[in-house]
Amino acid sequence: MRDGAVVIPQDTFEQLEDFVYEKKMPDPTGRNSYMMQLEEDDKGKLLRASEYVGAIVFKDGTQIELLPMSNAVDANGNQLSNKRVMLNMLRTVKKLPLSNSAINTRAAEGLNIFETFILAFINEVQLIIHNSLKKEYQPYTENERFLKGKVIYSLHATKNFAHKDKFYVQYDVFSINRAENRLIKSTLKYLRGVTSSARSRNKINALIANFDGVDYSMNYRQDFAACVIDRSMVGYGNAITWAEIFLLGKGVNVTTGRNVSYAVVFTMSELFDCFTASSLGRMLDNQRFHAELQKKRYPMLNRAMPRDSAQALVVITMRENGMRVVFDSKWQKLSQDASNYGIYQSDINNLYELLEMHKADSVCYIYPSFTRGNDRTQEICFRNEDGILGRVCFVDIGDMEKSLSQIVEHIFGMTVSSVSKLK
Repeated sequence: MRDGAVVIPQDTFEQLEDFVYEKKMPDPTGRNSYMMQLEEDDKGKLLRASEYVGAIVFKDGTQIELLPMSNAVDANGNQLSNKRVMLNMLRTVKKLPLSNSAINTRAAEGLNIFETFILAFINEVQLIIHNSLKKEYQPYTENERFLKGKVIYSLHATKNFAHKDKFYVQYDVFSINRAENRLIKSTLKYLRGVTSSARSRNKINALIANFDGVDYSMNYRQDFAACVIDRSMVGYGNAITWAEIFLLGKGVNVTTGRNVSYAVVFTMSELFDCFTASSLGRMLDNQRFHAELQKKRYPMLNRAMPRDSAQALVVITMRENGMRVVFDSKWQKLSQDASNYGIYQSDINNLYELLEMHKADSVCYIYPSFTRGNDRTQEICFRNEDGILGRVCFVDIGDMEKSLSQIVEHIFGMTVSSVSKLK
């Protein structure tokens, strides 16, 4: 067996292989067209998922989790599990309305990502029900024995020609059958069918009972377009965001397959970017630094990888002297034995484009340190006759803020203190 490989039953491997080729997932570097790479030699077949993490649950109940490889230690010297590293990164992804209470528990480490998301959604719905489902006035049309509202004369004349005791009328009723509630009820129904947790299923059944009088959504996109999240709908925002993720896969790679009940996958590039940006936002001093968060794009299932020019994560300018540095994070394990340490040639080429694009003094590429050695304090420099154009620096993902503080202090030559957030 190869080092680091996990042996799985033949039929499960074949189902996983089928799913990989059924759902195209472009590599962030453009090197292949699938979320996992198939390797085959005299020892057998191997599926390698170096760029993606997530959970895949097959219809026979088999669950496969893809976790990041790390050797992270927190500020107290405690070894962090690969699952904890991923959860810490997930809570910094802004499009996921994850609360600390949903992530920072032992239970979260025992569940796959999707089940953690389900619990987060259940918690949001429980809060909504605790504060009562919101209602709105809606037009109601019916053939009644009383006169109320306005008469629909076109229908009244045809329906009640022989029934002088009835009136075809339309009037407003104060109802809980509004778009937001329909979507939440539909999401609960969907999750009840896919969750592998009996505890979650029981909670969902109890929640659905509170939606008596609410229809299931017949047109998800139409109902999402009708949603209004304002001051009168306090508490609904996160639940509707989760509903979009579960029902439409908005912004998140959630899918099913021939043999797969559900799968949710993320690129490690996106998670590491969010984690780095969030950590920088917490430790930078806004009085001395101006930080501009850049918008980056990431691969999605069955969609072509966007062909953008060089992308940056954040541009930091020191207010005192105008020194401007472009930062970008790269989830990749470098090697001293490889040419250029294994840094992609495209990243080396993009360095010059980033300098010109952002009128910057230098570029800093941030890579994770996968060992406890001194590599996290070393840096690789790109120079010309004018000085340093770019750096490759290493961070300890178990203590990100301390690592990033040391890097920023080293580059800008001043102490960093904390409190601002990236805009």
